[in-house]
Amino acid sequence: MLRGAFGHALRKAVCVATPEQPCATCLLRNDCYHTLLFEPVFEGTVPAPLADLPIIPRSYIFEPAAPSEPNNARHLEAGDPLEFDLLLFGRATDLQLYALLACERMAVAGLGRNRVPFRLESALVQTPDGSWRVVLGDGRMRGRGSTRPSYPSDDPIPGRGAVLHFLTPTRLRIEDDQVETVTFPELVAAMARRVFEVAFFHVQDAVLDWNLDRLLAEAHQIELVRCDLQWHDWERYNAHQHTLMNMGGFLGTVEIAGDLAPFTPLLRATEILHLGRGTPFGLGRMVINSPDGEAPFVDPGSRERTPIGDVYYHPLDPGFFL
Repeated sequence: MLRGAFGHALRKAVCVATPEQPCATCLLRNDCYHTLLFEPVFEGTVPAPLADLPIIPRSYIFEPAAPSEPNNARHLEAGDPLEFDLLLFGRATDLQLYALLACERMAVAGLGRNRVPFRLESALVQTPDGSWRVVLGDGRMRGRGSTRPSYPSDDPIPGRGAVLHFLTPTRLRIEDDQVETVTFPELVAAMARRVFEVAFFHVQDAVLDWNLDRLLAEAHQIELVRCDLQWHDWERYNAHQHTLMNMGGFLGTVEIAGDLAPFTPLLRATEILHLGRGTPFGLGRMVINSPDGEAPFVDPGSRERTPIGDVYYHPLDPGFFL
């Protein structure tokens, strides 16, 4: 719902064409802020490892505030707050103010089938030092509405083990099948692919090494201590096709043990980029906990998340939080 309303509001705010004209046929498609941010167009040659992509990966993710339990729905009454984070990656970080403008406009236009209006009360951006700065409060701008991009923590994962928590349905396709369980080498391959997708399409002059043989060989040395995953069905309404689409995926935990140093940058990046298909809707969100169940390395319930930065094989431009 948020993603669709955001896209409509952004196009109305910046598009100079008629509403009926498809973006793919517009003469300005390569320079339009709507396509650059929301619906990217790519006319170059796609490398073989990414040739099977159905669409160009988006450079944003919506992260609505999650319910206390993954399978519990949240019901909002009139006047209740609706909180969400919007993450931007790579060149999309230059369009922070346009993202904020689209959020203001979609508030006025309203959400959902009944176009329920709401008021954008506050917006915060995360600064490179990890603090949050208010850029909009009480409906008014507070200083500059953008910030310099941020980078993730480069702190190593302590100890020789970690628990990967998949908080939203994670859709991994392995050998053309949606999987309900996964091995660590399969996770490593999927995480690297996700990083490569974002870097290739959205990071200017990114230098990519597509050879994962060494990393995958090291991944086979990591012990899979416990795999507790359950399939969770979830549907969304596709307004273009006027139909419900099944977007189910697995939820749960995977505990691993071994030398995680080679995988730390990849794991840290995946906490921000998410994993698998449907990431613009917030699917595939993963956070890392310690195996003893103590405080997580990144608290999934806090706003102190780490933006994206240096990741495996190349520097990746950072993210932005709204």
